[in-house]
Amino acid sequence: MRLSPYPFIKSISSICNGKGFPKAGDLDRLLKLPSLQKDGQLDRQLLSSISSICHGKGFPKAEDVDTLLKLPSLQKDGQLDRQLLSSISSICNGKGFPKVGDVDTLLKLPSLQKDGQLDRQLLSAISSMMKSRGFPKAGDVDTLLKLPSLQKNGQLDRQLLSSISSICNGKGFPNAGDLDTLLKLPSLQKDGQPDRQLLSSISSICNGKGFPKAGDVDTLLKLPSLQKDGQFDRQLLGSISSMMGRRGFPKAGDVDTLLKLPSLQKDGQLDRQLLGSISSMMGRRGFPKAGDVDTLLKLPSLQKDGQLDRHLLSSISSICNGKGFPKAGDVDTLLKLPSLQKDGQLDRQLLSSISSMMSSRGFPKAGDVDTLLKLPSLQKNGQFDRQLLSCISSMMRSRGFPKAGDVDTLLKLPSLQKDGQLDRQLLSCISSICHGKGFPKAGDVDTLLKLPSLQKDGQLDRQLLRSISSICNGKGFPNENLVSQIIESIGLKNLELPEYIDELLSSENFDFDENFWDSLSIDEIL
Repeated sequence: MRLSPYPFIKSISSICNGKGFPKAGDLDRLLKLPSLQKDGQLDRQLLSSISSICHGKGFPKAEDVDTLLKLPSLQKDGQLDRQLLSSISSICNGKGFPKVGDVDTLLKLPSLQKDGQLDRQLLSAISSMMKSRGFPKAGDVDTLLKLPSLQKNGQLDRQLLSSISSICNGKGFPNAGDLDTLLKLPSLQKDGQPDRQLLSSISSICNGKGFPKAGDVDTLLKLPSLQKDGQFDRQLLGSISSMMGRRGFPKAGDVDTLLKLPSLQKDGQLDRQLLGSISSMMGRRGFPKAGDVDTLLKLPSLQKDGQLDRHLLSSISSICNGKGFPKAGDVDTLLKLPSLQKDGQLDRQLLSSISSMMSSRGFPKAGDVDTLLKLPSLQKNGQFDRQLLSCISSMMRSRGFPKAGDVDTLLKLPSLQKDGQLDRQLLSCISSICHGKGFPKAGDVDTLLKLPSLQKDGQLDRQLLRSISSICNGKGFPNENLVSQIIESIGLKNLELPEYIDELLSSENFDFDENFWDSLSIDEIL
């Protein structure tokens, strides 16, 4: 994958949007600001937050950047709290730098506190609704969080708030009457309460669109084609909401047309597995054209023994997730690559690893596939090492192909060696922790593997590490405090993260370097 030689150019273009080319001096001053440096280099994450705030506003003053980044309310353990800054930059997107007093007022609101600390989950919901709108009034925050329709058993219902914040993303706080009307719709009730699963699908469809009309909700949920055994078919709605995410409600006729396509039928019924693959490719792009569906499903390269090869379609749909239907030529080119063949047939295991890395990124170039599969560090006894590729593809899921140098660096880390060879068991644990997060830093690997709490009889306790890696799968490296708490408090039994924390930690854009684990109590995790 080809990258720009100037990765910060996107941030600069955002700042200068509609302002013309920047002056060289202004650019240099911004990029060399001491407060934007980390380990002697430009901190691109901080620059991204600054560019969001200054989108279309031109270059900020050095003192304004310094003032914001040094605000006491944005500090944690003596360092800038990047998670908080991300929420603030979302609220102030395109608005310019906030006033110090506004930041302090928001972050110290009593209704946003929990156990004496800022409730980050609530702040995230608030920042979603107020994205690009500037700071909300304290009274408006209090009013929203105390609405009777958002309470459950005397406490704020966070799951409901999450759905509402999705619907109102960038729209500001909802009107209490609109909120009540939506949550009391008869078609959204189950056992006398709002059906949270249905509401989640509705919020996906209406993400950033504001509240839907009651009639639109009723019409969709009562469509005959979305019923099964006399009840609403939730699985079908999931596929529909995936395709229509952020696009608003589909027309009833379009839903019927899609679900009755002959190419999506099997034994006289809708083929849900096929619909799942189609909805993955069409994520947030709306419904596909009937002709495009037929063309894709009848591609000769996707057939096996005279029938559609569903395993291949699944790999293709992963690569094209949210990208729309692929071109027939691109499918053929990928599936016929010599480096993906084994014994004269397509090597499905290799394709699975490739599709994992390229998930949602579109088709890779043939040359890039060849380069990856021929890396010397991925060979064993003169053949390609599939186990290593599996670990690599796990870490690089949806991130594209890794650089050859990064692969070499990771596989040669001293802390991952045993008896002069790569310790595959350790690498497997690390790849689990870093699933979808990219390659870890050497220092993070060393720190984790040398934690006193993970040692037993002077050696690394591999069983403990496997348990920790399972718990932290896709969450990034935990710090010493949390590892110790887990081990001491619950003995690693039946540990599950609450859904809202799991979603946050699994987010591709979440920063794990700032010890977010510190803010989680064991009570919150159990």
